[in-house]
Amino acid sequence: MDLKDKVALVTGSAGSGMGRSVALTLAREGAKVAINYRTSKDGAQAIVSHVQSHAGDAVAIGADVFKADDCRNLVKTTIEHFGRIDICIVNPGAGWHPEPIDKLDSLAAIEDVQHEVAPFLHLMPLVLPQMYKRKWGRVIGIALLPPYESPAYSYNVGKAARTHALLQARDQAWRHGVTMNVVGPGPVPAIDSLAEAIEQCEHGPAWQQRSNTSPQDIAESVAFLCSDAGRFITGCVLPFLFNS
Repeated sequence: MDLKDKVALVTGSAGSGMGRSVALTLAREGAKVAINYRTSKDGAQAIVSHVQSHAGDAVAIGADVFKADDCRNLVKTTIEHFGRIDICIVNPGAGWHPEPIDKLDSLAAIEDVQHEVAPFLHLMPLVLPQMYKRKWGRVIGIALLPPYESPAYSYNVGKAARTHALLQARDQAWRHGVTMNVVGPGPVPAIDSLAEAIEQCEHGPAWQQRSNTSPQDIAESVAFLCSDAGRFITGCVLPFLFNS
């Protein structure tokens, strides 16, 4: 899954979840990676330091991807540093408001939906034109295992909105050499430490001995979809199950 010299923007990649594992894995495969964070500056810098210590190239960029101006600055800074963006991973999304529809806090529910679609809608006009020009690009959204049956109504609606926002863009993007795909996991426990995330990324004991879906499973699928091996896959929703 060689991604040498490709540039990946991974939003929300400084925490303990899927974004961090995706960033580490794309860097493992040779990509230059923009590590986006909102509040976890130290966590982002620790990932950058690890990548650089392994002869990779990464930069930490602070931005709130729910805001249009921050998305513009994020893309601008990434391009200033690396020259372009080949891969865009849309990761952060809604909070957790588990109320059923008859007990919704409507403003919180609307915010959940907005947080799922805003990063994609803010980023696509900024990254797709350059991908179209080069006739190569990968856009991947992290969503939810269909049919969106978490206990949280507004969370499900938001994830469905994100999924369909990507899928609706599939055909136009494909005509310009860009694939659009969704990875839809069920519950995925966080990895507590960067050290363990690295161990899983490197397929060490923590990876070999895992007993359930891990952020690294998500990361491996993202790396495949970004690679040449996945170049004819577009418009898919790749599901991951959780052993309850």
